[in-house]
Amino acid sequence: MKPWQKHTICELLEQTVRTFGDRTAVVDENLSLTYRQLHQKVERLSSYLYSMEIRKGDRVIVQVSNSVMYEIVIFSLFRIGAVPILILPAHKQHVIDAICERAEPKAYITMDLFYGTDYRDNALRLQEKYDFLKYVYTVAELECEIECEQMKEVAAEKVAPSDLAFLSLSGGTTGIPKLIPRYHGEYCYNSICTAVHCRMDETTVNLIAIPAAHNFAFGTPGMIGTVFCGGCNIMCEYPSPLEIFDRIEKYRVTMMSFVPSVVNLCMQYRDIDDSHDLSSVRYILVGGAMFTPEQAAKCEKMLEGTLIQVYGMSEGMTFLTDPEANDYVRFHTQGKPCAKEDCFMIVDEDFKPVPDGEEGEIVVKGPYTISAYYRATESSRSSFRDGFYRPGDKGIRDVTGNIIVTGRSRELINRAGEKIMPFEVEKCFGDLSGVNSCAAFGIRDELLGEAIFVAYEGNKEYSIQEVSGVFRQRQMEDCCIPDRIKRVTSLPMTPVGKIDKNKLREMCTND
Repeated sequence: MKPWQKHTICELLEQTVRTFGDRTAVVDENLSLTYRQLHQKVERLSSYLYSMEIRKGDRVIVQVSNSVMYEIVIFSLFRIGAVPILILPAHKQHVIDAICERAEPKAYITMDLFYGTDYRDNALRLQEKYDFLKYVYTVAELECEIECEQMKEVAAEKVAPSDLAFLSLSGGTTGIPKLIPRYHGEYCYNSICTAVHCRMDETTVNLIAIPAAHNFAFGTPGMIGTVFCGGCNIMCEYPSPLEIFDRIEKYRVTMMSFVPSVVNLCMQYRDIDDSHDLSSVRYILVGGAMFTPEQAAKCEKMLEGTLIQVYGMSEGMTFLTDPEANDYVRFHTQGKPCAKEDCFMIVDEDFKPVPDGEEGEIVVKGPYTISAYYRATESSRSSFRDGFYRPGDKGIRDVTGNIIVTGRSRELINRAGEKIMPFEVEKCFGDLSGVNSCAAFGIRDELLGEAIFVAYEGNKEYSIQEVSGVFRQRQMEDCCIPDRIKRVTSLPMTPVGKIDKNKLREMCTND
């Protein structure tokens, strides 16, 4: 049997309960559970959900902040073979509406009020619209059911490693996100390989500060990898530097996964106040956006742990730097694939491999990398060729075999780890009064990795504040709001009559 055909995700929890039942499994601001207690609550909640006719294969939207209940909900759905759709708290209703049309979920599990948003009300509005959306639950309601529910034998269909485990969203929080199917066996293999690479064991205390619905925090190695090795997940609801440092000191955190924008905020805070004790930190995983060698070196020095750079994608492939590698590898590269069966190439425009040291398009394949999107549209098929997935990034394979990600091969903007399609920003900006034409593109930014820059022709001067207000009124995601805008006399054009964004980027960044 191949290693990616051995386990279901819930079996990882059950194995850990048998070995480390009395160890602390998960902690948030209000609750702490051992593995045995976690498993007991998972059994009770899965029993309740099964009694409410949630069955194997049913899709269930999960839009819940980082918390103990998030882990309980996810494993309860896995136990009965239901398929969670991992939604970020930041996703707004029009995005979830599009997901509902594609995935036809049977239930929606969310929160009540969270940072001013009434998530339950949003879910109920969708329930009124779609007949297939039978149930809406908040985590507060489910907590009550867990306390009332007696553990019963669930007569659910057996879940196999080949079964669909969950659906996550493709890079991008605008338009209609593509849905990524991840299967139990292959995802377990991804989590186990990355956990072993990161030297995780039962003493690991893993801080989850970015949303757990992100693949990086969910299982590479993240929450699932921690469960596999019997470590402890510390749930941090919001990734502010003060909350992060407080939890590191209080719980003696050994490992954490951040996007560069969060690392940069932490380093800025540390410049002002370095009073927190970070001596427990062993490894800092950083991925999701560009991270300069200078930032990498500063990260190790200021956050007092060994940096592991990560280049990965929700579609599968995960590259990591070796924690014992030299400074060049840790600071200048994004490492090698985590599994020996993984394969990647750097190719030219004709899809032919280029020599080491030469830049080209990154293409990947392996046992845990998808070969198609869920209920894929024709337009999404361009992401695959000859068995390889095309993430849309440019890169170099150096002489040591490590990958160096150099940028995007497509127009996608990678803002603080969120992938944004420029045309969605342009569509909203172009509707502003007095705007004749506009172009959105990414520019290098110390904090965000890439910032959204919009250049436009028009007869009105707009401020960022005005534009932000309009974008929010139109329910655009906050991460899609332009960071900088500039009115220009004319937008440069290519010989075939398209806006020349490369020239425009030079014009705007050189001012």
